Amino acid sequence: MAKDKRRVAQNQARKKERQAARKKQLKKQSAGGGRFAKLGCSRRELEHSPIHAVYVGDSVFTLGIGHAIIARKLPDGQIAAGVFLVDVYCLGIKDACLVVKSEYEFNDGIKTTLDTNDLKPVAPAYARKLIENSIAYARDLGFEPHPDFRDASVVLGDIDPAECTERFTFGHDGKPYYVSGPNHSEVTAQRIITHLNNRFGPDGFHYLVGIGDLGTEIAE
Repeated sequence: MAKDKRRVAQNQARKKERQAARKKQLKKQSAGGGRFAKLGCSRRELEHSPIHAVYVGDSVFTLGIGHAIIARKLPDGQIAAGVFLVDVYCLGIKDACLVVKSEYEFNDGIKTTLDTNDLKPVAPAYARKLIENSIAYARDLGFEPHPDFRDASVVLGDIDPAECTERFTFGHDGKPYYVSGPNHSEVTAQRIITHLNNRFGPDGFHYLVGIGDLGTEIAE
């Protein structure tokens, strides 16, 4: 009889634990909403999660375009990474996504990416300042960041860009330089060129159509 009572008490305790965990999860979902609810944490929690790794590609300034990756470790141990295609010549954040992987998957993917790309570790403040300054430059030209930037930008969180003293130069030879990629249709490319022509005149910018964007395995 004593064993039965103890078993009932244990079952009730487990039930209460499950109910408490469920309430906590629902509270997080309500606070985070949408994309972040699926991660089991709120946007605020993700913004303040520990930095796991930060990388920026050398091609950002040698070719005018390259990736910036900021990764944070979630409460459950998974890695949430914001992957940004930064176009310092014209469009700012040309593409963006938020990917979530196990720590092993992320680290293994980064090793492969480092072997095939020119990514290098940088300070978090450097990456955030680069991203935000590129957005400011593009907005001044009349372009907004990629729509998925809103979700991906959660990884910027509590990083202070003021801690970076680096000065970045945007455009090419003092002018905007638009380079199309596979994600831009002919219509989109023409629209951008027309906008630049109307804004700066035929001699106020450069453009090149038909060049592919850089790829990175970690974003897949």
